[in-house]
Amino acid sequence: MSDRADAGAGHSEDATRVKYVAQVAAYWERGGLTYAAGLILGHLMVCEPADQTQADIAEALDLSAGSVSTQLRQLEAIGMIERFRAPGQRAARYHLPQDMWLKILNTERDRIAGLRTLADAGRAVAPTERPDRIGSLDKMVSFWESEWPETERRIQEFLRKERS
Repeated sequence: MSDRADAGAGHSEDATRVKYVAQVAAYWERGGLTYAAGLILGHLMVCEPADQTQADIAEALDLSAGSVSTQLRQLEAIGMIERFRAPGQRAARYHLPQDMWLKILNTERDRIAGLRTLADAGRAVAPTERPDRIGSLDKMVSFWESEWPETERRIQEFLRKERS
């Protein structure tokens, strides 16, 4: 392959990555993160090297240092990224934690428990007009309280099979 063809292939791969990062950002924006946080998450999913400084991320995504700093703090707080310092380096580096997606799923148990608290407390103030506003929460929580332990077991079994 000629140098020109190699360059074209690299450009196509870069364009595909950029499109993927934007797709990740749009998905997470619909889920409640900012678009910039989604861009950072998408970038950290596909960048090389996997560990990036704040400056690397800002440059790659054409975001301001302040925006990147704010979004990194948010993503770190919810466990979607980790910050660390490599020996002998001043700048912090960021990456996705090992098995981050599984760790995020494992927090679902806490979310279900939190929703149970809200559903139980809601019974005391349940409205007479459209009581489904509390009742449907209670039903959904009851469903997941019964289903989630088995779902977790099945996920673990699936992962064991995938690793072997």
